[in-house]
Amino acid sequence: MRVCVLAVSAMALLAGCGVIGRPSDKQALVSTCIEDGRTESICKCEADALEKNLPPEIFKKIAQAIGREKQDQIEYLSSLPIEEILAFSAVTNDLEMCGNAAATEG
Repeated sequence: MRVCVLAVSAMALLAGCGVIGRPSDKQALVSTCIEDGRTESICKCEADALEKNLPPEIFKKIAQAIGREKQDQIEYLSSLPIEEILAFSAVTNDLEMCGNAAATEG
C-alpha cells in the first residue's frame, strides 16, 4: 500500500511539473500546424521531416519556439544564426515532398 501511495504521489508531482501529459516536441509542432489550417497528414509529414533532418538541439529549439510558444514561423526562422539556417536548409526537400504529396491527395 505504501508503495502505491508513493507511486501516485510521484506521478502527481511529475504531472504538476508538466512532465506527464506534456506533448512531445513533434506533437507540439503538429498541433500548431493544424491550428494554422493545414491538414494533419501534411503537419505530421513536416514534423517528421524536421525531426529526421535537423540536429536534435535545433529541432528542440524550433519545436519550443514554433510549437509551444506559437512564434511566427517566418520571423523565427529569419532570426536564427546562419549556422542554424544552413542546418534547416537540409529539410527543404522533404518539406517540399510533404506539400507535393498533399497536392496529389486532394
